[in-house]
Amino acid sequence: MRSLLTLAALAACNSGTSSRPPAAPQTPDPKAVATPAASTPAQAAETRPAAPGGPVEVKIPPAQTTVKLVSDGQGKKQVLRYSARPGARQTVEVAMDFTGRQDAEEATAPTIVLICDARTGTVDKDGAADYTLTVTGADARPVAGSDRTPQDLKPAIAGLAGLTIAGKRGANGSTGEVTLRLERPPASGDDALGLIRETLPVLPVLPTQPVGLGAKWQSTTAARLADKLDITQVTDYEIIAHDGASWTIKGMTKVSGKDQKIDNATISAISGTGTSETTIADGAVYPVHKEQLETRFTATDPESADPSKAVQFTIKVGGTVTPK
Repeated sequence: MRSLLTLAALAACNSGTSSRPPAAPQTPDPKAVATPAASTPAQAAETRPAAPGGPVEVKIPPAQTTVKLVSDGQGKKQVLRYSARPGARQTVEVAMDFTGRQDAEEATAPTIVLICDARTGTVDKDGAADYTLTVTGADARPVAGSDRTPQDLKPAIAGLAGLTIAGKRGANGSTGEVTLRLERPPASGDDALGLIRETLPVLPVLPTQPVGLGAKWQSTTAARLADKLDITQVTDYEIIAHDGASWTIKGMTKVSGKDQKIDNATISAISGTGTSETTIADGAVYPVHKEQLETRFTATDPESADPSKAVQFTIKVGGTVTPK
């Protein structure tokens, strides 16, 4: 049976070869199972073709997220905001993880680590800020239980210095289109961008009403894995700590989706869970943030040798953002 929702970057990590990420999934090695955009909104991306040696650009469409306040909490209340100031700068470490399982066969990539110079550009009257993360260094870390080593991934992340991740973020965390651009990519740079595109951490969207300690809200995001599989991510958030200008938010995510057809296969039993924790500090370009998400589904293909055989997929992604 064909592997569905594939990620070219991970295939390259496994084989040591390079290929430009396709706009839509292709038939891969079974170990090259695709991943969604981390705990994330619909971040199906399009790659802009480039001449050999020229710039590579990947665009991540805006997330479609709605927020419903459940409880405004206790004590003094205020509107939570991502409140970076114009011209603010911050060094941040962004770490990303991926594991894909197809039946009993599993592939785990080493952790990708990006050291970034984060900057805020203009901030409009409503608090929406233009931001850019510029990668100043990239590395890979070993992951327990993986048969891949950081050395396997380093050919794909070599030369990522200079990569920019740019977009616009509303004061409540809603995002516009995000653009990943690398002016002079190395031979395997396209593959690394594909993996980064799918695992880039996404911050919670905040309620617009004033809230206090213990406040709870629910966000609903229409997401699409690898631009193929339509799912819904519902996250319940709660403010678990408040210290001066610092607010800590805990999130619990559930994944669901209707049965659907992809590449002649029927996808069913879509489910999943995830967690996140975010600490917002007044004036910071980026908060402290960590997340993980696991998505599961079953695929049956009437064109396979055994059309009754169902294949189980599990996709795990994780990410952290750590200001330095």
